[in-house]
Amino acid sequence: MACAAAGHQAWSANLFTVVSDVFPKAATASVIGFGGMFGAVAGLASDWCLGRVLSTSGPDGYLVAFLIAGSLYLFFFGVLQVLMPRMTPLDENLKHRTQSNP
Repeated sequence: MACAAAGHQAWSANLFTVVSDVFPKAATASVIGFGGMFGAVAGLASDWCLGRVLSTSGPDGYLVAFLIAGSLYLFFFGVLQVLMPRMTPLDENLKHRTQSNP
């Protein structure tokens, strides 16, 4: 369990760093706030779904829950790669920076 918690913390620290590397200082807190809001809603939905699965399948449902939770990291890494194949920072107007626009 400690290795899973350490892996999750490494994932979240890298995700926060991606946001601060791409978005300007003025927008970083807002983007992290939106991410936190969606994370809280996803947590509520997953708790409800896990309760439904466990009430119908019993303790064997934990296997499904851990398989889904573990594979979501790879899934969202793929989503991140598709949405942002090259990490290019944005300027204050949220436009991609170019060589002439440092």
